[in-house]
Amino acid sequence: MWFLQTDTLLAVIAFSLALGLLRKALPARAIAVISPLASLAVIAWISPSLALFSALYALAGLALAMVLERMSQGKKPCFPFFCLLAILPFLLSRAPALGLELKLPFETVGLTFQMLKVIDVFYYVYYGGEGVKPAAYFGYLFYLPVFTAGPLFRYRDYLRAGEKPLTLDVAELTADVKRIIRGLFKKVVLCRLAVEAMTFLTGQTLRLPLCLLIVAVSWLILWLDLSGYSDVAIALGRLGGLDTPENFKKPLLAPSFTQFWRSWHATLSDWIREHIYVVVAKKKLSRKVSAAIAFSTMVVMALWHGFNLPYLLAGCYNGALLALENLLGLTTVSRKKTKKSVLFFRCVLVNFLFGLNTLVFTLPAETVPAVLRGFLTL
Repeated sequence: MWFLQTDTLLAVIAFSLALGLLRKALPARAIAVISPLASLAVIAWISPSLALFSALYALAGLALAMVLERMSQGKKPCFPFFCLLAILPFLLSRAPALGLELKLPFETVGLTFQMLKVIDVFYYVYYGGEGVKPAAYFGYLFYLPVFTAGPLFRYRDYLRAGEKPLTLDVAELTADVKRIIRGLFKKVVLCRLAVEAMTFLTGQTLRLPLCLLIVAVSWLILWLDLSGYSDVAIALGRLGGLDTPENFKKPLLAPSFTQFWRSWHATLSDWIREHIYVVVAKKKLSRKVSAAIAFSTMVVMALWHGFNLPYLLAGCYNGALLALENLLGLTTVSRKKTKKSVLFFRCVLVNFLFGLNTLVFTLPAETVPAVLRGFLTL
């Protein structure tokens, strides 16, 4: 995690502040050129090999996007093929999980997000019929605050944010500094305390009440970790002048799994759902097709985190819950039309069932079955 390394964090803060101030003095065209060049320079300072690979990968993506844009025939088969080419380095980076020992000549920090961004550009060209401007494209891929992790900008949203940049005034600076401090406190201090609590709890005799507490602490660990990082990234993105999308939108208040995933790591789940959805949404979807898309989305999200059996099972578990909601037509719950007691129960149930899934991410693989068995012991 870049933001946990002091020198790297200071470099990104300096980049964001400088870019935010330059937006006041220079025209948008100049910023569009300066931003990717400065981003790549900082990346090269952090890791020359990462900068080299990122530049080559971005150039290859731009070339394919421009080819796709100019094609009059053969566009339909080339589009998925180009997407597969964009995924190839990611698959190679996951080779050890498949039992393949490959010595990659490049670093993979931020690779998964670069891959998603490049594919989003392909979608923008193919479905939107729009051209890609090289300066904006490189700025989109290299924007430092969100280079290695979420929130995940969509290309069209990045362009819109650049057209109406934020003004770096005292109020904005104060709010962003406070959010950076809050994010670091969540990720470095509170998350660590929660992990220590989890270590203590899992060392006790596992019974139903204790296992319920373990699930709650597991949910908390993952939220503190991911939302803390997102807080820092969003604040730095705003310092640089771009209205960076929110990633966590009060997931505890979600009364259905569909609404939950629109609130938890929202930019990633929205990206995967929409990019699968847009391929099949030729007409109004039936419940069965919607359920299949929901299931596929969760499996893809799980494998995105890593190619192993626990993640696959977690993806199938989340996918089954979402699919069931779609089949039963229970994807959206109206807060105005639902009794408060029922709404409260649904929110608790949704977050508890999701909390079971978080055990895969916060506990050693051999500990998870023991916790689940503990639910059967009073």
